[in-house]
Amino acid sequence: MLVSGNKLKYALALLLILSAGAGVLVWAKWSAKTIAPLSLPVLSGERIHLPDQRGKLTWVNAWSSSCAACLHELPTLEALHQEYGERVQMVAVAMPYDPPNTVMEVQDRLQLTLPLALDLDGQAARQFAPDLMVPSHHLLDPTGRVLLSVKGELTLAKMRAMLNPYLTR
Repeated sequence: MLVSGNKLKYALALLLILSAGAGVLVWAKWSAKTIAPLSLPVLSGERIHLPDQRGKLTWVNAWSSSCAACLHELPTLEALHQEYGERVQMVAVAMPYDPPNTVMEVQDRLQLTLPLALDLDGQAARQFAPDLMVPSHHLLDPTGRVLLSVKGELTLAKMRAMLNPYLTR
Protein backbone atom coordinates (compact mmCIF):
# COMPACT_ATOMS: atom_id res chain seq x y z
CA MET A 1 0.00 0.00 0.00
CA LEU A 2 1.26 3.46 -0.90
CA VAL A 3 1.70 6.04 1.76
CA SER A 4 0.92 9.66 0.96
CA GLY A 5 4.64 10.60 0.53
CA ASN A 6 5.04 7.92 -2.14
CA LYS A 7 1.91 9.15 -3.95
CA LEU A 8 3.53 12.56 -4.28
CA LYS A 9 6.74 11.00 -5.65
CA TYR A 10 4.77 8.97 -8.19
CA ALA A 11 2.70 11.99 -9.19
CA LEU A 12 5.87 14.07 -9.69
CA ALA A 13 7.49 11.26 -11.68
CA LEU A 14 4.41 10.98 -13.91
CA LEU A 15 4.35 14.75 -14.42
CA LEU A 16 8.03 14.69 -15.38
CA ILE A 17 7.47 11.87 -17.90
CA LEU A 18 4.47 13.63 -19.45
CA SER A 19 6.39 16.90 -19.67
CA ALA A 20 9.30 15.15 -21.37
CA GLY A 21 6.88 13.56 -23.86
CA ALA A 22 5.32 16.92 -24.64
CA GLY A 23 8.80 18.35 -25.11
CA VAL A 24 9.64 15.65 -27.64
CA LEU A 25 6.45 16.42 -29.57
CA VAL A 26 7.23 20.14 -29.65
CA TRP A 27 10.83 19.40 -30.69
CA ALA A 28 9.62 17.09 -33.47
CA LYS A 29 7.28 19.80 -34.74
CA TRP A 30 9.96 22.46 -34.70
CA SER A 31 12.65 20.20 -36.14
CA ALA A 32 10.58 19.28 -39.20
CA LYS A 33 12.37 19.93 -42.48
CA THR A 34 11.40 22.94 -44.54
CA ILE A 35 12.35 23.12 -48.19
CA ALA A 36 13.86 26.12 -49.88
CA PRO A 37 11.38 27.63 -52.36
CA LEU A 38 11.71 26.28 -55.90
CA SER A 39 10.43 27.40 -59.28
CA LEU A 40 10.57 24.57 -61.81
CA PRO A 41 9.67 24.48 -65.51
CA VAL A 42 6.80 22.18 -66.43
CA LEU A 43 6.22 20.64 -69.86
CA SER A 44 3.39 23.10 -70.57
CA GLY A 45 6.00 25.88 -70.67
CA GLU A 46 4.90 27.46 -67.41
CA ARG A 47 6.66 27.32 -64.06
CA ILE A 48 5.43 25.62 -60.91
CA HIS A 49 6.31 26.95 -57.48
CA LEU A 50 7.14 24.75 -54.53
CA PRO A 51 5.62 25.26 -52.07
CA ASP A 52 2.36 26.43 -53.62
CA GLN A 53 2.05 30.23 -53.54
CA ARG A 54 -1.76 30.10 -53.34
CA GLY A 55 -1.80 28.52 -49.88
CA LYS A 56 -2.49 24.93 -50.92
CA LEU A 57 -0.81 21.77 -49.74
CA THR A 58 1.64 20.40 -52.31
CA TRP A 59 2.17 16.71 -53.13
CA VAL A 60 5.59 16.24 -54.77
CA ASN A 61 6.51 12.98 -56.46
CA ALA A 62 10.16 12.49 -57.42
CA TRP A 63 10.39 10.01 -60.29
CA SER A 64 12.52 8.91 -63.22
CA SER A 65 11.74 7.69 -66.70
CA SER A 66 14.19 4.81 -66.13
CA CYS A 67 12.30 3.59 -63.03
CA ALA A 68 9.70 0.89 -63.76
CA ALA A 69 7.91 1.46 -60.43
CA CYS A 70 7.74 5.18 -61.16
CA LEU A 71 6.20 4.63 -64.59
CA HIS A 72 3.72 2.17 -63.12
CA GLU A 73 2.78 4.70 -60.43
CA LEU A 74 2.29 7.78 -62.64
CA PRO A 75 -1.28 6.83 -63.67
CA THR A 76 -2.10 6.47 -59.96
CA LEU A 77 -0.75 9.97 -59.37
CA GLU A 78 -2.86 11.16 -62.28
CA ALA A 79 -5.94 9.71 -60.55
CA LEU A 80 -4.96 11.48 -57.32
CA HIS A 81 -4.50 14.70 -59.29
CA GLN A 82 -7.97 14.34 -60.83
CA GLU A 83 -9.51 13.73 -57.41
CA TYR A 84 -7.66 16.30 -55.29
CA GLY A 85 -6.32 18.83 -57.83
CA GLU A 86 -8.65 21.61 -56.68
CA ARG A 87 -7.42 21.35 -53.08
CA VAL A 88 -3.84 20.12 -53.45
CA GLN A 89 -1.14 21.19 -55.87
CA MET A 90 0.22 17.99 -57.44
CA VAL A 91 3.52 17.79 -59.27
CA ALA A 92 5.73 14.95 -60.50
CA VAL A 93 9.35 16.08 -60.69
CA ALA A 94 11.57 14.16 -63.11
CA MET A 95 15.15 13.51 -62.01
CA PRO A 96 17.82 15.81 -63.46
CA TYR A 97 19.24 12.98 -65.59
CA ASP A 98 15.89 12.53 -67.42
CA PRO A 99 16.02 14.30 -70.81
CA PRO A 100 13.05 16.63 -71.38
CA ASN A 101 12.07 14.81 -74.60
CA THR A 102 11.86 11.50 -72.68
CA VAL A 103 9.68 13.13 -70.00
CA MET A 104 7.44 14.49 -72.77
CA GLU A 105 7.17 11.01 -74.32
CA VAL A 106 6.09 9.59 -70.95
CA GLN A 107 3.48 12.33 -70.58
CA ASP A 108 2.08 11.63 -74.05
CA ARG A 109 2.14 7.83 -73.73
CA LEU A 110 0.39 7.85 -70.32
CA GLN A 111 -1.91 10.76 -71.27
CA LEU A 112 -1.05 12.69 -68.10
CA THR A 113 -2.55 16.06 -67.18
CA LEU A 114 -0.62 16.02 -63.90
CA PRO A 115 2.09 18.70 -64.08
CA LEU A 116 5.45 17.11 -64.92
CA ALA A 117 8.30 19.34 -63.82
CA LEU A 118 11.86 19.29 -65.07
CA ASP A 119 14.66 19.50 -62.53
CA LEU A 120 17.28 20.74 -64.95
CA ASP A 121 19.79 21.90 -62.34
CA GLY A 122 19.13 19.25 -59.67
CA GLN A 123 17.77 21.65 -57.03
CA ALA A 124 14.63 19.60 -56.43
CA ALA A 125 16.53 16.29 -56.36
CA ARG A 126 18.87 17.67 -53.69
CA GLN A 127 15.87 18.49 -51.51
CA PHE A 128 13.50 15.59 -52.24
CA ALA A 129 15.72 12.71 -53.37
CA PRO A 130 19.35 13.44 -52.44
CA ASP A 131 20.06 9.69 -52.56
CA LEU A 132 18.36 9.55 -56.00
CA MET A 133 16.01 6.84 -54.68
CA VAL A 134 12.74 7.03 -56.61
CA PRO A 135 9.85 7.05 -56.45
CA SER A 136 9.53 9.25 -53.40
CA HIS A 137 6.58 11.27 -52.17
CA HIS A 138 6.52 14.46 -50.11
CA LEU A 139 3.62 16.48 -48.76
CA LEU A 140 4.37 20.15 -48.11
CA ASP A 141 2.34 22.71 -46.26
CA PRO A 142 2.02 26.20 -47.82
CA THR A 143 5.15 27.40 -45.99
CA GLY A 144 7.29 24.57 -47.38
CA ARG A 145 7.36 22.47 -44.23
CA VAL A 146 7.57 18.78 -45.11
CA LEU A 147 4.58 17.10 -43.50
CA LEU A 148 5.47 13.63 -44.70
CA SER A 149 8.03 11.84 -46.86
CA VAL A 150 7.73 8.29 -48.14
CA LYS A 151 9.97 6.29 -50.46
CA GLY A 152 8.63 3.59 -52.72
CA GLU A 153 5.61 2.95 -54.88
CA LEU A 154 2.22 3.77 -53.32
CA THR A 155 -1.29 2.66 -54.14
CA LEU A 156 -4.08 5.18 -54.61
CA ALA A 157 -5.66 4.00 -51.34
CA LYS A 158 -2.40 4.61 -49.47
CA MET A 159 -1.99 8.07 -51.02
CA ARG A 160 -5.53 9.01 -50.01
CA ALA A 161 -4.99 7.68 -46.48
CA MET A 162 -1.84 9.77 -46.16
CA LEU A 163 -3.37 12.94 -47.60
CA ASN A 164 -6.85 12.99 -46.07
CA PRO A 165 -5.85 13.76 -42.45
CA TYR A 166 -4.18 16.97 -43.64
CA LEU A 167 -7.25 18.09 -45.58
CA THR A 168 -9.60 17.86 -42.60
CA ARG A 169 -7.55 20.26 -40.48
